[in-house]
Amino acid sequence: MTRGRKPTAPNLKVLAGTDRPDRGAQDAPDYDLVEEFPDPPQYLNTDGAQMWSDIGRQLVAARVLQVVDLFSLEQLCFAWQCFRRKAKAEMEPTAAETTALKSLFSEFGMTPASRAKVSSGGEKAKGNKFGNNGKRA
Repeated sequence: MTRGRKPTAPNLKVLAGTDRPDRGAQDAPDYDLVEEFPDPPQYLNTDGAQMWSDIGRQLVAARVLQVVDLFSLEQLCFAWQCFRRKAKAEMEPTAAETTALKSLFSEFGMTPASRAKVSSGGEKAKGNKFGNNGKRA
């Protein structure tokens, strides 16, 4: 069964500059953005809590973290702490654990390939002939 690419979240399309009203799902749910980032869940160890704080605050600052995303972020941080626990014990993670962690990283734009699909919305580099998205300066 061929699935094709996963759809990109609307807020990430806005950051990437590829958002088009005619292509968006008209009935896509829109959740509140996280304004104040919460403390890490109690059960996260030092590694998980560190990731929660570091990554979460950056996602809030970029205005891409919605309230419902906190559950996925929690799952990512828990998977990370499990990965780190095994690494510290010099144990190999299973292929399933590695794949799941990589998938979660990708969901949050934390791999080079997934990050290349999103820009911060900052100024474009000078000298880039494609910097004006095909418009003449």
